[in-house]
This record gives sequence, structure tokens and C-alpha cells, in this order.
Amino acid sequence: MSETLYGYYQQQEILPTHGAFKSTADLAPHERHRRRLFTDKLKLPPALFRGARLLEFGPDAGENSLVFAQWGADCTLAEPNPKAHPVIREYFQRFGLGARLSALEAWDVKNFPEPTTDAERFDLVDAEGFIYTIQPTDLWVQKCARLTRPRGMVVLFYYELCGGFLELMLRVVHARHRALTGLDAVASARALFQTKWDSIPHKRRLESWTMDVLENPFVRLKYFLDPGALCEQMAAAGLWYYSSWPSYDGGLDVHWFKRELPGAERLRQQKDFIRRSRLSHLFGRKHFLAQVEDDFEPRLLALLAGVDGLIDQFSPERAERLATEMTVLEAGLRAAAPLAAPADTEWSLQTVASLRQLLRVLAAGEAAAIARFCNEDRAFIETWGMPSHFAVFRRAEAGEG
Repeated sequence: MSETLYGYYQQQEILPTHGAFKSTADLAPHERHRRRLFTDKLKLPPALFRGARLLEFGPDAGENSLVFAQWGADCTLAEPNPKAHPVIREYFQRFGLGARLSALEAWDVKNFPEPTTDAERFDLVDAEGFIYTIQPTDLWVQKCARLTRPRGMVVLFYYELCGGFLELMLRVVHARHRALTGLDAVASARALFQTKWDSIPHKRRLESWTMDVLENPFVRLKYFLDPGALCEQMAAAGLWYYSSWPSYDGGLDVHWFKRELPGAERLRQQKDFIRRSRLSHLFGRKHFLAQVEDDFEPRLLALLAGVDGLIDQFSPERAERLATEMTVLEAGLRAAAPLAAPADTEWSLQTVASLRQLLRVLAAGEAAAIARFCNEDRAFIETWGMPSHFAVFRRAEAGEG
């Protein structure tokens, strides 16, 4: 196994996010998607990028970088995979944005040169899709703090702890099917997940998704981030929560607009909201918990760990046990029902029943039955969870907390 995500990608023949944009007509939908994401969900409108010094870690093919450049950012790109560099340079030239590419270097996060003055630091530091793989987390948290100017922003995109549950299930299914059939990774993924993959709008090929999720050694529980712990670590480094998607601050607090909550109280509220949102993240639907039982999180985390363990070594007995232990999800969904749409609750309960049945089909060990289930069960096909989270943190000024 490669020690880094970029090392894993260097071993592959394709770049995981390369959309092969040929014209402005190809780029325009991507720009619209990013504008809606950054404006509506993350509260970072494109005007904020105009004239900003932006550092992007791990841009891969550089398609997000093109959008930042279109918005007027001066882009420093740190991409450790040298296979991506010609693609990035060609992209910037093709779209007339060469003047916005301030630098393209092969630095990784750990070794990126440390600035010594605020003039050398960045208004925006963007790290999407890989940052969760760098451990310990504090290494890159402290690095981002040192790279960002006061009042500057750090934008992250990462795999979230509970949101990754269904990704782990997909990996279990894929690993079990391959062991039973001897098929290669892509052929197995096509047999199992083509219907599921075709049910959503996307620009990527199934081959890319297979490499990026089903075969990626970093899509594992030990790398997933707990957003509550992340908010706490970032605050300790002087980077305070600004926005996220899904939200970690539900806006349910009511107080006088001139009152400024202490940082410790803001952090406590964020962590509490995250704790009550575990099932929302897991299912990708609104299931906010009005009350959290003391044993809920330990049981939920035990379920996650059990599913993760089946990826490396499938055991029919453990699969059957996990099917039974999914009662923790059912109990949580029923407790959350007053704060969820009835249709969402019913659909997620069907998803639990589907996953329980899937574990038992896997335990039976008939490859054809596994593929048939994955291509016919509607709850399985239409549930994706919320594995990928965006979070934005603002660098505090001196004396701010």
C-alpha cells in the first residue's frame, strides 16, 4: 500500500477527477456548480476570490483551479503527482488563464515552504479530497494555520466519519464479490454497481470511481474525520468554524444580535449539533436527534468498525451479527422521527432493512445473488449517504477567539 494518496494516484493510469474539458461550454457547467456550492452553501461568493492569493493543495487535473482563476484568484498549485502537471498547464493555456497560474510545484502539504511574513501567506488555502489521509491530523491543521493570513480562509473537503458508512458497505460488497468471482476491480464494479452509478448525474467514468473509492486504500474508517474533533483542533490552531456543508451550526440558537458568543461556547454548540446529526450524515437525509441516548454513539461507532473489518476479511458469522446490530440505526431513526420528514424516515428504515438483507446475501456467498440484489433493490440503489463534507475555517486575528 502506498503511504500517501498521491503515491496511490501515481500508480494509476488515469487522474481521478479529470473531466477532459475541451471548451468553455464544457467548463461552464462545472463553474456553475462550484459557484452555487461556494455561494449558497459555503457563503464564499466568487467576488471574494478576486485578486486573492490562493494556495490549492492537490488540485489533480486542475479543473477546480480553473474556476478559482476565472473568479480572479492568483493560483499557487501544489500537486505532488507530476503526471498532473502537463494537464494543468495545458488547461490554463487553453482557457486563457495562464496569467493566473502563479506557480505549479510538486510540494506535498508537509513539505510546502513555510512563509515568514503575512505578505507571503495566502488569503485562501484550499485542500479538497485528500487532506483526511494525512495523519496525524494536527500536522496539516497547524500547517494550514501557518500558511493563512489573519482573516484568511481554509477550505476543506474530506471523508466524514458516519457519512462514510455506506462507502464502507460498498467496499465490503465489492471485495466479497471479487473474492467469489475472481473478476478484476472494474469488471466487478460494473457487475455490481452500474445501475446504482447510472442513477445519479455525474461526469466521471465508472473506472475513475472504482479507483477513487472502491480500490482506494484510504477510504477506510481510520482515515475518516469526526467533524466535532476537527472543529476543536482547528480552533486550537486559531482557525474558527465559518461554514460547512452539511452545516455544523444549525442556526437554532436565538440571542441578541450584538451579543458575541465566546469561542468555547460556539465550539460547544457546534459539537452538540454534529452529535445530533450523525444519522443525517449517515443516510444523507434529515434525521436530527432531539435526544441522544448515552449508548448511541458507542454502538454506532462499533457498527462502523464492524463493517470496516469485513473489507479485509469477510466472515459470514460477523456479517450476520452486524445485520442484527443495525437495530441501533432503526432506534435512532424512530427517535429522530419528530424532526424528520415522514417520507425520509420511512425511506431510511427501508435502507436499514435493505442493508441487513444485503449482509445476509453476502454471508450466503452466491455471487450472482449479490449482483442481482445490488441491481434490483431500490433502497440500496438510491441511498448514497453523505461521505463528502466541505468545511471552511477563518484564521483569527490577534486577540480574537
